[in-house]
Amino acid sequence: MNINDETESEQANNSEAKESLSSGVEANENDSSLQALVNEEQSFVRARLRKELGREPTQEEVDRWLSEQTEGY
Repeated sequence: MNINDETESEQANNSEAKESLSSGVEANENDSSLQALVNEEQSFVRARLRKELGREPTQEEVDRWLSEQTEGY
């Protein structure tokens, strides 16, 4: 193994590390986007049920409503 081989190997390792880090950042952003969507959905359902029930819905009522709305899918 010569010096050039070590350099190429190190470059490959560095490239893989950068790709892994980039994937981690993208996954984190996707997780944040997904969590934001879940929060938005929960807010929508709570507001709708609050209007229908005339009071703050329980988490069980929110879960049941979501389940009923998605049963056909």
